[in-house]
Amino acid sequence: MEYSRLNTIIKEEIDKFLNEDFMDERKKKNSKNKLKTNGDHTKKFLHKMKNGREELIDFQKYRKNNRIISDSDADVIRSRVDTEKTNMAAIARILFPYHTDEGAQSQFRKIINGERKMTYRVAIMIEKLIASGKIAVK
Repeated sequence: MEYSRLNTIIKEEIDKFLNEDFMDERKKKNSKNKLKTNGDHTKKFLHKMKNGREELIDFQKYRKNNRIISDSDADVIRSRVDTEKTNMAAIARILFPYHTDEGAQSQFRKIINGERKMTYRVAIMIEKLIASGKIAVK
């Protein structure tokens, strides 16, 4: 009886070790595809879009065009949005037209919950949607 229990524990530990090693290798392969560098040492990242399209974007140009607003300004906007009365999926499709429907909704939800920084473009569009009455206000 004791021998079979010991064999079971050893087998579980070996399987756990092999699975962890496999997962680490998989993470390393995926991380190579995310950020790439050119010969001029500019970082680029892979942006996934609708219909399986992908685009390689220069990170410095992206950050220049998509400035992040201050946390206090973002909190003011977040506090005004009534998430229970607003159709979040429809607003997300307006804000992020090149994302998939699920991706746009996830991105918008994370921005509203404060899990992701709010960019200047998104803040302006949310303010316009609030002014037009498409987003409910608390």
